[in-house]
Amino acid sequence: MLWMRALSQEDRKTRNRLDIVDIPGVAVFQAFALHILSEGLGFRKSLEQNVCMLGDGRVIPMMSYGLIEYLMGLDLSSFEVLELGGGHSTEFWAQRVRSLVTLETDSDWADSLKSRALANVEVRATTAEAIGGEILALGRSFDIVVVDISGNRYRCAKRALQVLRPGGFILLDNADWYPNTTELLRRADLIQVDFHDFRPLRWYRCSTSLFLQKEFRARPRYGRLPLPLIGGKDIADTNQWDIVTD
Repeated sequence: MLWMRALSQEDRKTRNRLDIVDIPGVAVFQAFALHILSEGLGFRKSLEQNVCMLGDGRVIPMMSYGLIEYLMGLDLSSFEVLELGGGHSTEFWAQRVRSLVTLETDSDWADSLKSRALANVEVRATTAEAIGGEILALGRSFDIVVVDISGNRYRCAKRALQVLRPGGFILLDNADWYPNTTELLRRADLIQVDFHDFRPLRWYRCSTSLFLQKEFRARPRYGRLPLPLIGGKDIADTNQWDIVTD
């Protein structure tokens, strides 16, 4: 069936065709928005398989879709990452960074992550009470610290500040739930950038926030940033308003 919205109430010839359904513009908008979320961003497939993934099957973190698309466009190949709280995100980071250390408070989940034997990943089981000391006991610094732990995120963020390298950033998931933690990171003179969006396996919107050091510089992974959006309209090759001129 051909779906369209008739342009005029007087266009009887068009409106009387049996293969055309006249529907309101808002219904068309809702249908496209739902299709992008369900199929392009993979919300339906994630629910069916209980795995956070995009519509094309790529595994992603349970974080804001907008943040995920931004990270996918960055060249992080030289970055060393500390992940506080592992999951589907562990595989996502492993595919993009030089090395990853994951501290996980769920021992069974830690064992599951270890069994995947990702070449550039070290997984350590810990507890919510001990993780602060274990961060410092690693005796090294990191370009990115991901705070997504089942535990006190304020305490973890304080330790993250102590091991963050110049030019790096801290990622705080569910940032809208942790106002004390976001204030702590802002007071540390980091630049807060919030990504408010839906996420896999959740019916509500939430924030994932980056806290960037002033020296951070985004390096495109594929020659352009941002990448063409999932469900977007890519006119870059024909955009006459983007021609390089004097």
